[in-house]
Amino acid sequence: MKPIFALALALLILSGSVMPILSLDEVDPARDPGDVNLFQFARIRYNGYVDFLGMGSWGPPPWAHDYPRAEKNFLKILLEVTSIQTTPDSYLVLDMDDPLIMNYPILYVSEPGYWNITDEEAANLRAYLSRGGFVIFDDFRGIQEWENLTAAMRKVLPERSFQELTLDDPIFHCFYDIETLDMVPPYAVPGKPRFYGIFDEQKRLLAVANHNNDIGDYWEWADESFTPVNLSNEAFKFGVNYIIYGLTH
Repeated sequence: MKPIFALALALLILSGSVMPILSLDEVDPARDPGDVNLFQFARIRYNGYVDFLGMGSWGPPPWAHDYPRAEKNFLKILLEVTSIQTTPDSYLVLDMDDPLIMNYPILYVSEPGYWNITDEEAANLRAYLSRGGFVIFDDFRGIQEWENLTAAMRKVLPERSFQELTLDDPIFHCFYDIETLDMVPPYAVPGKPRFYGIFDEQKRLLAVANHNNDIGDYWEWADESFTPVNLSNEAFKFGVNYIIYGLTH
């Protein structure tokens, strides 16, 4: 079965598992992700954040947006369309300054536009990236949030900066052949969705940033009828490629 058809099939499988949205009190960073021999999706928690719009005063904190529905749905897809061994419950939350992040090849950061990075987080992330780690920044928009993320990453890698990615970058062809970067965001954003990356001196991609976009939101609602199936498919394809790239480079 071609990957694109397997992906569509996996989306149908999701239709029977509707999960509730978590309140702030229900976000549980201490949950057990299960078998350590399986691929585990590691989401980053940051305790300090710039509260531009009062987002910390209601609902889950910015780092927890789309959690855990996004993880569960995405891991179902990853299990269905690749040979990666995982389960829908193989996810966990780690603090950015926790040395345990070194045990996970890929980190996912939601709403990095609100991240008020600490010196400890910067040092730990720098060490993580220097050892081969890969970071996905997702779910942020506008100039203010973009500048907040770039300022944070200057503390991590002052000698590096984000570069806009193009369709010929390998990350868009390492599993699925992404046909266009003109992605439709799941809600109104102040600008066109763009993809950025930070490279090391060997041209290895260390981090990818989905600006003016939110692929995690598509993952979260893939088992509902809020977004068209073709757009959810595209979001899953980007996510699968990110994981494959992060595990193989």
